[in-house]
Amino acid sequence: MAGEVGEAADLDYPSSGWKGFFKDHFGPSMLWALISIGGSHIAVAPEFGATFGLVAVWVFAIIYIAKYGAWELGIRYNYGVGGNPVEAYDQLPGPRNWMQWFTVLVFGVFYIAIVGAVGTGTAAIVTFLTPLSVSQAFIVFVGGAGVLVFFARYSLLEKILVGFTIALGVLLVVGVLVGPPSPDVVSQTAFSIDLGGDRTVAFVALFAAAAGFAPTGFSTSVLIGSWSMAKGEGASQLKQRGLDPENEAYHDYIAQWIKTGRRDFNIGYAFSFILLATMVILSANVLYPDPPGDGQFAVAIGQILSESFGEWSFWAMMVGAFAALYSTVITLLDGASRAVGDVLPMAMENDEMNSDLIRRVVLVFVVVISSATVFVLGNIPVTFILYIAAILAVTEIVFFPANWYVVKKNLPERFHPTTAWNVYYVFALLAVLIFGAMGAAVRLGIVPQLVDLVG
Repeated sequence: MAGEVGEAADLDYPSSGWKGFFKDHFGPSMLWALISIGGSHIAVAPEFGATFGLVAVWVFAIIYIAKYGAWELGIRYNYGVGGNPVEAYDQLPGPRNWMQWFTVLVFGVFYIAIVGAVGTGTAAIVTFLTPLSVSQAFIVFVGGAGVLVFFARYSLLEKILVGFTIALGVLLVVGVLVGPPSPDVVSQTAFSIDLGGDRTVAFVALFAAAAGFAPTGFSTSVLIGSWSMAKGEGASQLKQRGLDPENEAYHDYIAQWIKTGRRDFNIGYAFSFILLATMVILSANVLYPDPPGDGQFAVAIGQILSESFGEWSFWAMMVGAFAALYSTVITLLDGASRAVGDVLPMAMENDEMNSDLIRRVVLVFVVVISSATVFVLGNIPVTFILYIAAILAVTEIVFFPANWYVVKKNLPERFHPTTAWNVYYVFALLAVLIFGAMGAAVRLGIVPQLVDLVG
């Protein structure tokens, strides 16, 4: 027992103050935020705000509250067990390793469509600034991102893009303060929805898309798990020293790290929502009631700050939107390829597989197939993003209960969710299932049929 107490005293406890937190522990949440601040913020939010006004803020707030639990469970597992939740997915009831195979499918196949959707938005902005076509811009910039990730020489570019994204967030918030929506827009749209006919279809479609893409898909709990574990904090430090996280002597230590990990994620989550809400507010102010659609996507995004700062802000917004979307592309390519490289050996139960080789092969595959897809589809950034987002609302639901299951099964009992948390998870999961049903209804064409039937 004396030895255990000594070991506990020698462990690296997290910094309690904010200065130490930002210096030593902050980071994984902002990498996660780079994924979230992409299609949902630059395409879905403006389209929603321009179509239905400020009520879209409440819609996104509901989505953020409901979806928070999936990532909170992942963070709880990261720091309480000292691993990535995906490592424990083989414990789920059902066919052997089915959830790990599904994870490989999501990152190896579904992310082709996600990269294509976000990359198309990036390319649409590039085409406004250059003589390149959408297909050419996609190949140049997404292909270039693939080269950077392939050789892992993108850290400086990523920092620059993060800087632009944060600067964009500050600019948007200031823009709302300088040029708030008119009283007419507030009174008409803040607490009411103008539905009827095609607008009902549009509302359900946008709600489903928002639920799929905002703040991002549940599969990213695997990615933030990888980034969190890379810091070697929490129970992973216990494992590195051959210590048992189940031992009560280390539970105060684990509790502090779970709190620190949750604090880090909460900052990224809040930043993501604030940025999204400002995009809705500004688009409602400038674009409502005329949503931009595909052809006017880039111009509409550039105009969002014009009511606040004048003509110069058009170019600032274009650069910021490009940075937000392109940083998402880079993070998606890196995260998806690394996830497949890590998870495929687990699914095949073969530790001798070369994860780095898998990563590189998947990276090339995603870039090539997504480029070919965009070459065929052409300039449809908004349509592409809305379509893929609705599919995500249906397919990625399973990560939420999977994370819940492995937390209950693997964490020491002290760190199991409380009754209040469990009640929240139940209601949040029900909400997420409704989101998925909406996405399925949109994709199957059920919503228009119901509207016609009621009419």
